[in-house]
Amino acid sequence: MCGIAGIYRLNKNISLQPDTKVLEILRHRGPDAQRYYAFDDAVFYHTRLSIIDLSEQSHQPFLLNKNKCVVYNGEIFNYQELCKDIENVVTKGDTEVLIKYFDKYRIHGLENINGFFAFAFYDDAEKELYVIRDRFGEKPLYYYCDLNIFAFSSEIHSLLELIQKKLSLNMDALYTYFRLHYIPGENSVLNGIKRLLPGHYIHIKSDKITHQKWYDIERKMDGINTSFEELFNDAIKKRLISDAPIGAFLSGGLDSSIVCALAKQHEQELHTFSLGYKDEALYNETADAEMVAKSIGSKHHNFEISIDEIASQFFSLLERIDEPFADSSALNVYFLSQKIKQYVTVALSGDGADELLMGYNKHKIFLLKYYPVLKLLSVPVDVLTSLFPESRSYRLFNHIRKLKRFSKGSQLTPLKKYIYLSQWAEDTYIHQLFNPPLNNHYFYSLFEKYKELDDVRIFNAADLEIVLPNDMLYKIDFFGMQNAVEIRSPFLDHRVVEYLYHASFSDKIFYSKQKYLLRKNFSYLLPDKILSKKKKGFEIPLHKILLPVVNEHYYFKKEFLSLQGLFNYELIQQLITQMKRNNLNDASLKIWSILVFQAWYEKFNRYIDKFL
Repeated sequence: MCGIAGIYRLNKNISLQPDTKVLEILRHRGPDAQRYYAFDDAVFYHTRLSIIDLSEQSHQPFLLNKNKCVVYNGEIFNYQELCKDIENVVTKGDTEVLIKYFDKYRIHGLENINGFFAFAFYDDAEKELYVIRDRFGEKPLYYYCDLNIFAFSSEIHSLLELIQKKLSLNMDALYTYFRLHYIPGENSVLNGIKRLLPGHYIHIKSDKITHQKWYDIERKMDGINTSFEELFNDAIKKRLISDAPIGAFLSGGLDSSIVCALAKQHEQELHTFSLGYKDEALYNETADAEMVAKSIGSKHHNFEISIDEIASQFFSLLERIDEPFADSSALNVYFLSQKIKQYVTVALSGDGADELLMGYNKHKIFLLKYYPVLKLLSVPVDVLTSLFPESRSYRLFNHIRKLKRFSKGSQLTPLKKYIYLSQWAEDTYIHQLFNPPLNNHYFYSLFEKYKELDDVRIFNAADLEIVLPNDMLYKIDFFGMQNAVEIRSPFLDHRVVEYLYHASFSDKIFYSKQKYLLRKNFSYLLPDKILSKKKKGFEIPLHKILLPVVNEHYYFKKEFLSLQGLFNYELIQQLITQMKRNNLNDASLKIWSILVFQAWYEKFNRYIDKFL
């Protein structure tokens, strides 16, 4: 796991000068080494978090024959197998294997790589550049291109430093952010900066630029000649390869518990880690995590944090944000990664299971397939629940909130159902928030490709292509790497993803059981209480965290908002009043999304062109 960046000149009349500030910006991703290498037509940057082969021999940029270069973020878990197909390997790491294997097979060789990665390969003799992202978007990669340069990086901030340009806000992406709390697809929050899509690559030769897809899960229909239990176990075994200390996140939920139980079979002394909130029973599952740890025999570390501890670091964390991202569980990833750094550099997680096996609360809508009578009850339930408040902060009112969403969602067409159950805010609210209102066409265009699919296929495809890379995987990469911790998910082994993506509906939801395939294969590993417990997200007591902030912060003051010229001041004041009055609504979530954007806006203000 590392930070990468690079710039290639398309216009030979300009000169390129190395910029060491790029390395400083990316240093948190790679505190162990920071280097650059300059060719006449390109400069490449790398900051290293040493995990496989800790020696200097595997530092990057990594050169081959002095005229070929790779900068690489990620891990190749089957590098020892690939090594057998290449010659004269000197180091003990995966970087040398990657550059030599790619040099030999180019794009066609990617199919054989098991891992997560974003990398650039440059051949100076041929003036040829490849920039490539892994199958599912586990590793980030942004790029910028104009008539003079092509540039890329792991993060937006370092990319802006490279290109030295002011860019305008992408208002379509901004609308989408406030609707979903993250930005999916190619567009970023700034016009001109793009996100390389998962499973895609960019090729530049003779200044001709091509952008193509190298991986398509829809074509992966071949049967796998092994049981799912064996396959998943092998995925975990591969992800335990590390020369740095390794452990696992253990929340006490089904997914992480299975990962930890299987990992313990391969690691004699497995360190497991959980995080909970002091005096907040609704946000503390550490007792369940300890139960699992005792059952599997791991060396468990339970961390409890307080609201005051979060408050002490709250704004320093906001200052790190690279793009607007308001999934509040990112705070948990950040603080847990911070706590475990003293013990490990790598942690396994259960991320990906909910998207691949329909484990979220939104997927409960598919209970209608087994219990169609529920659809008949949706209208009276809708009327009844409208009489009660809803809140994520109280169990009773949270159940009412879920019932409201279930009853309304069941009455919608398949695509509208997916959008409704995936969004955090309605279109009408976002129109009121901005002055003038924003256009929603781009947001709906993201889902256009799914409109002819049935509801199960919509949820499968959109969860994999929209939610997973842009919300869940962005969260564990970015906020883990703020503390130089690499997070690996065995559920994202491409063989596992292909198996689960094409699995039958009954393997995912069987009557009232979600993630049925996991329960069927691994129930023997876990205590009955863990198998029977209801799904609970990695949530935080957001209302209590935000209350002290909204009272005084200038982000919400009329003077700041007027100068900014984006938001409706009166509506924001209404949200603040609602939040102070009670936490029986989603006002705190809406305030949080505004606060995150404002912190990002202030940090990147010098890069924003307000006149384009």
